[in-house]
Amino acid sequence: MKREKVLKYFRQYGCEIYREGKKHSIIINRINDRITALPRHPDINEKLVLSLCKDLDIPKIESY
Repeated sequence: MKREKVLKYFRQYGCEIYREGKKHSIIINRINDRITALPRHPDINEKLVLSLCKDLDIPKIESY
């Protein structure tokens, strides 16, 4: 899945980019104070996206 699509989905659930690193973006869910790291690759693996959703405590992406 494209990184921009993942970020757009995260924003729908109150998540935002906390800071940018060289290899990862740190994503924070302000609603429940959960944090995870999103790689800065153009394509993100399906299993990783599901794991990130679990880390942020948001519903799974249903586009797969």
